[in-house]
Amino acid sequence: MMVSMEKELGEKYLTPPAFDMNEVFSDSTNKQPIIIVLSAGADPMTEIRNLSTLKKIKYESLSLGAGQAEKAINAIRGA
Repeated sequence: MMVSMEKELGEKYLTPPAFDMNEVFSDSTNKQPIIIVLSAGADPMTEIRNLSTLKKIKYESLSLGAGQAEKAINAIRGA
């Protein structure tokens, strides 16, 4: 509420920027991976699959929920 009422803040801080997976990929490196933090209802898998097909690259995904710590550690070590 406060953000929407302040002239200096307002809409710019309320509306998320457009998501461009190709731009995100271009900013990543093998030492700077892509980490996506999702809000409820968000699902970037279609964009990830499309980018993977376009770039002809293999990807692995892992949902981090309860009991996934060991899988995440193994995936990071194996990268």
